[in-house]
Amino acid sequence: MVLPVIRTGFAALLALSLAACRNPQRDAMKELEKRGIEASGPSLLAAVEAGDAGLARLLLQARVYAGQRDAAGNTPLHVAIDRGNLAIAWGLIENGADLAAANPAGVTPVSLSVYRGETAMADRLLDAGAPPEGLTPDGDMVLPWAIRNGRLVFLRRLMEGGADPHQKDAAGNPLLHVAIEAGRRDLTDELLKLGADAAAVNGAGESAVIAALRKDWRDMIAPLVRAGADPNLPDRDGRVPLDAAIEERDLPLAKQLAGLGARPPGGSWSAALWKSIDARDIDVCRLLLGLGVSPETPGPGGRLPLEAALNADRADLLHLFLCYGADGDSLYYEASRRKLGHHVSLLLAHGGQPRPLPAPFLDTPLGLAIRYGDHRAVALLLDRGTPPDQLVAEGQSPLHLAIVLGRSKIVRELLKRGVDANAPLGPAVSDAFLKLVRGGTLRWLLRNDRNITPIMLAADCGCPDTARALLAAGARTSVWTRRNHMWPINIAARKSDVKMMRVILGQDPHVEQRRIVVDLSDQQAVLYDSSGFELYRTKISTGKKGYATPAGTFAITNKYRTWTSTLYDASMPCFQRLSCSDFGFHQGVVPGYPASHGCIRVSAGNAQKLFSLTELGDRVEIQP
Repeated sequence: MVLPVIRTGFAALLALSLAACRNPQRDAMKELEKRGIEASGPSLLAAVEAGDAGLARLLLQARVYAGQRDAAGNTPLHVAIDRGNLAIAWGLIENGADLAAANPAGVTPVSLSVYRGETAMADRLLDAGAPPEGLTPDGDMVLPWAIRNGRLVFLRRLMEGGADPHQKDAAGNPLLHVAIEAGRRDLTDELLKLGADAAAVNGAGESAVIAALRKDWRDMIAPLVRAGADPNLPDRDGRVPLDAAIEERDLPLAKQLAGLGARPPGGSWSAALWKSIDARDIDVCRLLLGLGVSPETPGPGGRLPLEAALNADRADLLHLFLCYGADGDSLYYEASRRKLGHHVSLLLAHGGQPRPLPAPFLDTPLGLAIRYGDHRAVALLLDRGTPPDQLVAEGQSPLHLAIVLGRSKIVRELLKRGVDANAPLGPAVSDAFLKLVRGGTLRWLLRNDRNITPIMLAADCGCPDTARALLAAGARTSVWTRRNHMWPINIAARKSDVKMMRVILGQDPHVEQRRIVVDLSDQQAVLYDSSGFELYRTKISTGKKGYATPAGTFAITNKYRTWTSTLYDASMPCFQRLSCSDFGFHQGVVPGYPASHGCIRVSAGNAQKLFSLTELGDRVEIQP
């Protein structure tokens, strides 16, 4: 009885030992040899083309090359997806197939899956790390194709998988334009939720607002503008939406556009104003004045609107122009001579005293003076006791308004009157103020961050003189936003504004003592002085394939004689960071060809020499 039990236990132990010694790859190789099939990439490609899932699985188990391409340049993964062999495709993904491989037509596994409507396969690829990009077999980019064909699920999945929200289709149309022109409101709403670039323009330079108006999607205008679309850009015929609305007497649309920040091209609608005055159309006059047209706009022969209203005996027009700030002092005599008592009463009632104007301005005299860049009026108002920190219509201080509008002289005047150069913006930033801000980065910070200071506004506005005035008044550059830790120089670097970066770094923005030109093709860097004379030349090694050094114009924003890379934990002596980015000059091996991870390597002695010759703020031009 004991002997059978021992034999059974021994057999089980032997079976376990044999199983532990098995090698799946070796077993697969033996099976392939038995079948007379070569364990190679071409064999795998042939198995996929034949739809033989068992053989494909056996070849993958043998770890053959999974990137073999057919005559058309397709990988086995392309073939499996195209022929609907999802089991084979699944096996290729699990066994390390190149998920980013594109065929000569630019078709990637993800774009092919989207084109074939294979939702599960697209999800599997994206979950496995495949890039959400590529062309469809008909030559369209995958994301615009999904939008044009109403594939909401794919759109959402591609965007969530990291697709570029700023991309455009082959015709230069941004994503929102593609959705609007395709008549897909649902996709338009989804794109806005997913962060598509509403500020992008199509090949004709038209904004998304123009595209929405062509579809008569008036309810979409406000969401588009709030997301960054510019309501002031013209259509392909040169007409801005507001101009077209007024010409067509579409007052509701004109009011809507005006409420969203639309303004006359060039700042003046004098012809439209005088057309409405001659037609005695008070509604259009009120609309145009509300848009910012000056009530002092001269017409034919130098006439002023007040004079036209008086001559036409139109008290309503006269009152309207006076309410919007027209100066009626010169009309007192004429109104009295003509015994127009009501007109005289109106002129006397308005009195010419500076005061807040009625809707739609609801602004202070100081705010209006800043808005129109009237430095003299600002100085006079401050002399007469106007508080220099009195909030303007947008809910911020006069200094903040002057900075975002680029009024450097007014900024100096306010600072001279004791305004704090470091006073941060209020916590609640209005949409009206956001519309005045030029850069998308700062708009995002104003919506989502705190501790935005005047020097940060100046870094975004692109006016070096404003930044210099603030720094002279004690503005601190060593401040950062509370949540995202953005410094003033980071904001200037995001805009590639070398002059602004030089100001923040304490350099003259207009006089550059030296500059460095990096030639990526020749693998050389040359230092020039301000007159173009060559001071120093050295061989370099820039980014290798997959880590290309970016071309463009930069500034040296940091210098460290000793530095350790935070990305690769490698020593990088004589490191000179470019525009607050993750690359720059540093000492390293220079083999004579691009070999770095994106930085610009300089040999040991030359790196120290170059380090000693440069200063913070020096311009660096990297050429292809």
